[in-house]
Amino acid sequence: MLSQPETGFEFAEEKRGRILIVDDEEPVRQALKRLFRRGYDVEVVASGEEALQLLNQESYDVVISDMRMPGMNGAELLKNCYQRWPEMIRILLTGFSELESAISAINDGKVYRYVAKPWDNDELKGVVIEALDIRDLKLSNDALNAHIVEQNSELSRLNKELEEKHQQEVGEAENKLHDALRSLHQEFNSMVHILVGMIESRLGEDKGGSETLARMAKSFAEFSGLSGEAIQDVYYAALLKNFGKISFSDSIVQKSLTQMSPQEKKEFARFSITGQTSLMMLEPLQNAANIIRSHTELYNGRGFPDRLSGEAIPKEARILRIVSDYAELQNDHNFLGQKLTAADAQTYLLKMSGQRYDRELVDVFMEVLKDFSESVVSNVERVAVCDARVGMVLAGNLVSPAGVVLLSADTQLTERHVDKLHTLQRQFEGHQLTLHIHRQDVA
Repeated sequence: MLSQPETGFEFAEEKRGRILIVDDEEPVRQALKRLFRRGYDVEVVASGEEALQLLNQESYDVVISDMRMPGMNGAELLKNCYQRWPEMIRILLTGFSELESAISAINDGKVYRYVAKPWDNDELKGVVIEALDIRDLKLSNDALNAHIVEQNSELSRLNKELEEKHQQEVGEAENKLHDALRSLHQEFNSMVHILVGMIESRLGEDKGGSETLARMAKSFAEFSGLSGEAIQDVYYAALLKNFGKISFSDSIVQKSLTQMSPQEKKEFARFSITGQTSLMMLEPLQNAANIIRSHTELYNGRGFPDRLSGEAIPKEARILRIVSDYAELQNDHNFLGQKLTAADAQTYLLKMSGQRYDRELVDVFMEVLKDFSESVVSNVERVAVCDARVGMVLAGNLVSPAGVVLLSADTQLTERHVDKLHTLQRQFEGHQLTLHIHRQDVA
């Protein structure tokens, strides 16, 4: 919500977690504190010994330690932290000459990541965000698994009752068993769609667009000869294929591949691996996670991350690549840098058969499109803040460079909003702020 004109935007900062920074150099400690203080509760200390004293008194979500320090070095500190507080995320800052010691620290102290000095601010912030996201997902997975164990215990009890009951009661007990299984399946699907909603919100995508794409992929999988669980795995992979992008900085989220710098392209190329490693923790999604890793491969071997080619790319991943590109080509920000019509997108798929795509599967996909009536075109337009106009309706949250929500989705812009947004752009000079607007609201 926009505040009074004289005060600019006002918001209550919501802290993501607590970070302990350990470094013997005061300028380094202060630089790291400034980097994280807007989104986290940050404490700094000058030595490993001080860090352990503080950790005995207070709990932290993340500890970031320099490798080379007088007395206890970073590797020794993080090893000690792993032994006493194994759930705390451990990150090591190290120079190039200390790589061998850093690798040893990763093994002994189960360090989540080492970051080379001098660090890149966006990269280091991204590492912390990714680590906390994976931790939160693991906690959710643990809770779900505990619930599944409880439900399985209930199922075992029902099975025992079936053996003890008279024949006329068997039907009723079987119904309860089926209901319990159906309930488990519904709860799992609900969790998956919560993750999908997070992805769509973070990337500024149409709500429900992932579901439409997944239904198309499922239909394609059936047409191509897959069956049973393989079809369901393709469906889940299509829903969650962009999970690895949620930790990207706004500068990457708001650009097409053709607009990215070489460093941004390098970071972008890891999203399929990040998605796979995060979702592998959920056992029902392990096959879908492997599909997500390989869906960015190209038939000619020039894709990523593993440079697979031809039949070496799993069939499920080849299917998802074709569906994903067909949808992306019809959106404004795509890998060609030019939006195509549905007909032109089909022409492109046919043209690139045998190079980007499996020729036989493209032919099958053309048949699928004849029976699939739903549109996969995004209903969202990306508009620079300086081009904001009265009457536009936000399709997603407007987030500051610090990660704070300034305007919520579905806000209709007034003249006052527009004035404030133009002021905001000047305040954040050097950062590209973009609005996600419902397409029908753009003149």
